[in-house]
Amino acid sequence: MSESAPAGNDCGNCTVCCMALRVIELDKEAGRYCKHCLPGKGCGIYATRFEICRTFLCGWRLVPQLGEAWRPDRSGILMLRQDMDKLPEEHRAAGPGMNFVILGGEKAIERPGFAEYVTTLVRRDVAVYLSADTPKTLINHYLKKQAAARDVAAVKNMLLHIYRQHVKLRALNNLSPMPWIEAIDSGFPPARA
Repeated sequence: MSESAPAGNDCGNCTVCCMALRVIELDKEAGRYCKHCLPGKGCGIYATRFEICRTFLCGWRLVPQLGEAWRPDRSGILMLRQDMDKLPEEHRAAGPGMNFVILGGEKAIERPGFAEYVTTLVRRDVAVYLSADTPKTLINHYLKKQAAARDVAAVKNMLLHIYRQHVKLRALNNLSPMPWIEAIDSGFPPARA
């Protein structure tokens, strides 16, 4: 993603993308800090950081209307913009989609404003995906009826259900637990391993 960030949302000391994302170009696995990351401070090679890092903007940085509480290290949700050319045809007219990567467990889904925001996006026919260090799932179909009725409680319940299915998928495939989920009780994001 190479667009510039709107004024308002700045990374500050958030380093979630440096830990949560798999970066093929850097041979970096998801769930591990980049070797150049200074957790809670930023990039140790910021001035000369890699092109992929210079051009990446999380969804929170792209939506200035979302306040500081939505910053990934505070919300437990990493928002990733989905390019229109990769969306199902029925969602392209609504513009780019959004993948909500749930890093903060069920608490992140239950946080104030999350289900409301997802409801708004689904009502606008924006492609909405959910993942939990698993393949993303397009979830509009599962939420359309509840969103149309503006039943935010039902949207939240379905989001929790979909999230739990992602966690079960990880267990069925003998994938190790997500390091950030285990660290929620001691603060988010986890300390460098």
